[in-house]
Amino acid sequence: MHTSPTPAAWAACLAAFERELTPQQYATWIRPLACSNETGRLRLTAPNRFVLQWVKDRFGGRIETLARQ
Repeated sequence: MHTSPTPAAWAACLAAFERELTPQQYATWIRPLACSNETGRLRLTAPNRFVLQWVKDRFGGRIETLARQ
């Protein structure tokens, strides 16, 4: 299986969420996400639709803000 390096913007998001969330929240909602760089845009994928929707609803704005910084 080929794994690409984590984009720097996503690595910064992960570090921020690790500081801001409880270990359980981070492990449940953020760690399962995968990130790829598609022509200059970050693309997040989740293990299922429930996780995807939950993360979008609760963390979508924060992820955008962190990624832009």
